[in-house]
Amino acid sequence: MDMIRMRKTKTLWLPVFLVLALAGSARAGESYYMIVFGSQLPKLNLPAHTHNFAVFLKATGEGCCMEQYRLEGWTISWMPRSLQIKVFRLRPECGVNLGLHQSLAWALEDGQRISLWGPYQIRKELFDRALGQVAHLQSGAVAYKAINLCQFTDQVTNCIHAVSNLSTDSSRLHCGIPAWGESASYLIVLNLAAWIIDLHQTHDWIICRLGLDRYPLVRRDLS
Repeated sequence: MDMIRMRKTKTLWLPVFLVLALAGSARAGESYYMIVFGSQLPKLNLPAHTHNFAVFLKATGEGCCMEQYRLEGWTISWMPRSLQIKVFRLRPECGVNLGLHQSLAWALEDGQRISLWGPYQIRKELFDRALGQVAHLQSGAVAYKAINLCQFTDQVTNCIHAVSNLSTDSSRLHCGIPAWGESASYLIVLNLAAWIIDLHQTHDWIICRLGLDRYPLVRRDLS
């Protein structure tokens, strides 16, 4: 009789152990994040003194302490190679994809105010699209043009479309946009909102991990 009870007890506890094991494995893995930036002169919003860029991040680790996860980032920050934006230039020119801190330094040196939206947790699909875009921009097959309106192609783009084009299912920002600087970045976030897991939650531990707390950044939201 005792052996029968012991077997029954083990049978009853087996699902519990499986649940605990699955819960432990669920804490290990990867999660993905995005921060969108917009910069402009604080008093006079001139297109030649604006920029729109974003960083996409992968956090890898296990446990509940996200601050200790391994964090890797890729930036989409498409600029003319000269770093001088010529709004009415007729022909495309050579472009360059800047890093995150290069982009921040360029905007601050120009006297621009920098705003950010996020960090938001995003779905892996958007992260994968961002990595593909980074590789495409860095391939040398893409030129820069400040105003490309409906002439957007995979070979010519500006800083706004370089990020917004990740949403290939929407044409909201593909055929020009009546905004630049911070307003354009706000619309970029809206355009990518379908891949944001929770628009009302930001993951602020990423700010310190990236060293963004050293910059005079303005936090924005979608309200």
